[in-house]
Amino acid sequence: MRRALVVAACGVAGLALLAVRLRATYVVIRVHGSSMAPTLTHGDRVLSRRTELAALRNGQIAVVASPRPDGSGFLIKRVAAVPGDPVPEQVRRVVADDVVPAGRFVLIGDNTEVSFDSREHGFFHADDLHAVTVRKLELQHGR
Repeated sequence: MRRALVVAACGVAGLALLAVRLRATYVVIRVHGSSMAPTLTHGDRVLSRRTELAALRNGQIAVVASPRPDGSGFLIKRVAAVPGDPVPEQVRRVVADDVVPAGRFVLIGDNTEVSFDSREHGFFHADDLHAVTVRKLELQHGR
């Protein structure tokens, strides 16, 4: 009986440790606005994995700290270029470089008509990278 309690306690502790580890790695982000439409729309939720710049790839959807002066929230945009890549043509008017420098990357929203992204801001910094999306979460009605 005592052994069963010890095994159960270890199992609960293991599950708690796993939950903490997952929480440190994954985060659910709610989309605000339409800059990523039609891929993501206002109110969508995405499962995102915390990451570093070295793991970032073109085409992924990244979550970054907002560079806006009020410092509010996050931006969610598509990765258009990573360090060493040529700077996309539509971004060249705001940056002097031909190649994305180390520690920087380029983000552009899918809905370019309304997106605040590298076309106005220039490069994003590795320190501002929060996560990359893993998948869009489909929520059931009533939840």
